[in-house]
Amino acid sequence: MSRPKDIYLVAKYLTKPKDHVNTSVKGWMKDPANIRYDESMEVTRGLRNRDVNAQVVLNLSQKKVERNSFKTDKDFDTIFMYFFNNYSKYLIPVIGQLDPDYLTGIAEKIKQDLEQEPQDSNTIDATYEEVEAK
Repeated sequence: MSRPKDIYLVAKYLTKPKDHVNTSVKGWMKDPANIRYDESMEVTRGLRNRDVNAQVVLNLSQKKVERNSFKTDKDFDTIFMYFFNNYSKYLIPVIGQLDPDYLTGIAEKIKQDLEQEPQDSNTIDATYEEVEAK
């Protein structure tokens, strides 16, 4: 059960027509190429009445998914990592205070993912001095 003083990540998505889409044509919204999504994310203490319309609500205090209207079976860690990758500047201080061990675990996971990432064969492995010498 959620407590009023828990910390939440609340995400809302707005759909808007892309630039240069003729919205007077019937059925323009049925084509995904005509739509863009604006994402709004906030971290808040307790849920407010306006959060009823949010598509994603994560309880950061209890590490559980309160709402995920995208009808996916993704767990807390998977959804949180999406937001962490895009909003780490805002989430690091919050998670650092709530659960420093969890933040350390995230750092380890990112480090492992980077180590396992295959090296691009087109990457140039030259130092600045070698390039300047040519």
